[in-house]
Amino acid sequence: MHRTTITALTLAAVMAAASFATPASAATQFATAAAKPNLRACYDGKCKITITRPVSFRVAARYRLSRVWVSKVYAFNQDMVRVEGPGVATTLGAGGSGSINSLNVRVLSITDRGATVRFEG
Repeated sequence: MHRTTITALTLAAVMAAASFATPASAATQFATAAAKPNLRACYDGKCKITITRPVSFRVAARYRLSRVWVSKVYAFNQDMVRVEGPGVATTLGAGGSGSINSLNVRVLSITDRGATVRFEG
């Protein structure tokens, strides 16, 4: 009788520990994935990023920009995205598109938490 009780208690403890470990690791993976966009993928001028804070990244020399800064701003009584380079800038609303030098930009969405922007080269 003792073996059965000990086995049952051990099994219950292992299952309880596993149930606590899984959500924490899944939450950690999600937070890590959502924390930083892959800005190196934008070097060629073609990428899609979701920002939750201002970011900057280098782009290829063919765009005549050494660095691009992207941030969510409040302008014209609404949330917008500002894309800047040395000496050039554009501010776009959701669904808007524009360019700085020859780097084309499209704002896919803007939320309370951030914005999704596509660079189209």
